Amino acid sequence: MIPDALLAKARQMLERAARPLFLHDDDCDGVSCFVMCSQFCKDGTGACVKQSPTLSKMYLRKVEECGPDLIVILDKPDVEEEFFKGVSQPVLWIDHHQPRTDLVARYPNVTYLNPRVFEDADNRPTSYWTYLITRTNLWIATIGSVADWHLPDYLGEFNERYPDLLPKKYARVEDLYLDTPIGEIIKVIQFNLKGTTTDVRKSILTLTRIESPYEILMQSTPRGRFLWKKYRKLAAGYERHMEQARAAAKAPGKMLLYAYDDPDQTYTSELSNELLIRYPERVILVARLHDGKRKCSVRSHGVELPAKIAVALQGLDGRGGGHTNACGVVVAEKDWDMFYGRLTRLVEDEAKAGKGA
Repeated sequence: MIPDALLAKARQMLERAARPLFLHDDDCDGVSCFVMCSQFCKDGTGACVKQSPTLSKMYLRKVEECGPDLIVILDKPDVEEEFFKGVSQPVLWIDHHQPRTDLVARYPNVTYLNPRVFEDADNRPTSYWTYLITRTNLWIATIGSVADWHLPDYLGEFNERYPDLLPKKYARVEDLYLDTPIGEIIKVIQFNLKGTTTDVRKSILTLTRIESPYEILMQSTPRGRFLWKKYRKLAAGYERHMEQARAAAKAPGKMLLYAYDDPDQTYTSELSNELLIRYPERVILVARLHDGKRKCSVRSHGVELPAKIAVALQGLDGRGGGHTNACGVVVAEKDWDMFYGRLTRLVEDEAKAGKGA
């Protein structure tokens, strides 16, 4: 649990900022954080950090361009040290991934909020902590947390205000994902984060101006119709891939592999999340071939992934990591068969050992 004093300090930093720059992750969690912070500050510039979990030194150009009096980093697991070396402004970094206390200790201008610093098992999403800081936009805070596989303790308040967006009965966060209004809003936001930088910027700016989730679900305003139109355009491709992935699930084994080659769009993360809900006993591996590499999303319930992925990648041209049960992997196509064979053996061997115990 992040101490109240540290949450209060973060709130004070946002209150005092006249020209904040928000550098946020390119998923529902990160974008929800940006929406809340920008609405709380009523000003500032946002930049969606795509392609990499690391905030690189290339974003120093954005700092120079904007001249902010506060830099806010939202839901990014890592920051290149060259970035911190290049900024003199105060930095507020809110995250929930593997702590980087070793890095921030060298930079007194960085205020770091990460629940895992205080209790490693507490990895509640960045949007959860951002809502505690800002108390701004309950519905977007809920979307961010649920999208990151967490049932926030303010879900009851959300249900009172929007009772028709949640199912009548649910026990797990997975119960909110499929065939529910809240699950559809998550997809709307996720799919609006795809495309060119210009298109994504337009979608995020539109999202900051949405006052109610019903604008999206009912397409009752031009803003809501804009987000919905892009979502439905991309949803057709997603639904086609999901049908093919469910056919692939008929293959036996603990691993469920869906490999695809789509030159126009990636649905890897969304496909892996839905497949895990539909096939909770399997380890899900969705891999898209792009630019000579397999870009993968790996999901599981109960199988710890990072160590297995590290072993499977040894000596190969690739990288990967992430949460205990959710990881990203990039591996060269020339090494794909070796990587997949190793990971499959590790997963199957653990499954056999478990059955024999």
